[in-house]
Amino acid sequence: MILAIDIGNTNVVLGLFNDDKLIESWRLNTASTRTIDECWVAVKLLSQDAGRDLQRIDGVVIGSVVPKETFVFKKMCDHYLNITPFEINGSLDIGIKLNVSAPAEVGADRIANVYAAGKLYGKPAIVVDFGTATTYDVIDEEGNFIGGAIAPGIETSAKHLFQKAALLHRIDFEIPDSAIGRDTRTNLESGILFGAADQIDGMIKRIKTEKAWPDIPVVITGGLGKVIGGIAKTEITFDDDLTLKGLFHLYKDLN
Repeated sequence: MILAIDIGNTNVVLGLFNDDKLIESWRLNTASTRTIDECWVAVKLLSQDAGRDLQRIDGVVIGSVVPKETFVFKKMCDHYLNITPFEINGSLDIGIKLNVSAPAEVGADRIANVYAAGKLYGKPAIVVDFGTATTYDVIDEEGNFIGGAIAPGIETSAKHLFQKAALLHRIDFEIPDSAIGRDTRTNLESGILFGAADQIDGMIKRIKTEKAWPDIPVVITGGLGKVIGGIAKTEITFDDDLTLKGLFHLYKDLN
């Protein structure tokens, strides 16, 4: 089995792959105070609950945008699994070009996303990842990453709004019946969710027009991606495990 670890600013997502299939996935909060032993206990309990034997793991791949957490999980794998993880970064030769001004600065999550999109959904393509930030990643006809855009994440923006506006309170996101809200809650739901969907539609239309690609795959992943994809006008494919799949295929193809 291969263990893929996607370390983001908000969550750490772990996936177990066997025979090219994702058989389990777990999500932990990203916590800079967590020790190596605490990481292992969490992973071990989750695997035991799922009936999976971690000793069957024969390879680990990590993609991270949080250096401190990278160190902790690498040490955990070294100590408890006796495996040195394979780390994805912008300095690797991954078989596609990171055709941007500073390839080494491209996040491992974005590398995994574009690699998986080109391999699984075709090229050229656009990937939208809803996380702490909303990222737009664009790959060309050869599958090379040619850049994209980064915007504040939906939940990140909403949290900041609730913190700054004394009379507004956190809500659980539900799709409203109308764009015109009749109370504070539905006003917020409309502005946050429909606003995000329109942002997605607008950005994708802009990218397609700029590249003269009228009909290409658009893959959405992460966070509220399924919700936003469901109300956006753009035809999209939702793949919640895209980043894990990208990490797995990078590991498999490069080792």
